[in-house]
Amino acid sequence: MLHKKPKTNFYTLLIEQAECTVSGVKLLCAYCNHPEEACGDQIKELEMLGDRKRSRLIAAINDSFITPIDREDLFRLSGTIDDVLDYAWYAVKELRIYHINPDPAIGDMANLLLQMAQSLLDCLRMLEHNPAQCNEHAVQIKKMENRLNARFHQAMNDLFEQDDIRTILKYREVYAHFNHASDKGDHAADLLLDILVKR
Repeated sequence: MLHKKPKTNFYTLLIEQAECTVSGVKLLCAYCNHPEEACGDQIKELEMLGDRKRSRLIAAINDSFITPIDREDLFRLSGTIDDVLDYAWYAVKELRIYHINPDPAIGDMANLLLQMAQSLLDCLRMLEHNPAQCNEHAVQIKKMENRLNARFHQAMNDLFEQDDIRTILKYREVYAHFNHASDKGDHAADLLLDILVKR
């Protein structure tokens, strides 16, 4: 007797990915307050978990004849969610490599990134059944990107007021990860808005 394969809920897979990203960015905020090795290790574990969740979604796309969202949009959206978490981990990794502590600018950017990640999660939770609310959260993501981008440029301006070139170079690299993460969040919002238009 043949058994039908259980239907894949792609909305749930995206939400699970975003939940993993929010958890990772929450830990990043905690690390900024208390840069402990155990906390940094947990972020790495979540980054690896996020990779596994993305791999699961890609496998489901390849295994499905019909998807509720355009296959390429699903693939790209999953990638941007994963990228946000990747950059959160890269920030912690380079803080460790360079033996520097999070400064107030990094703490501010981490908190703004958390708000963006939470808005992304909220957006995905509304995607299937509440497109109007999804649209509102997508717009909020874009607003958070603007705020994070402004904080990044302020931080860079303040950084280059210093005289120690080694300190400047180290912190510049870490700051850049937050800027890249916010760009990925903004890209996710654009993809979600496109998906809503196509429905």
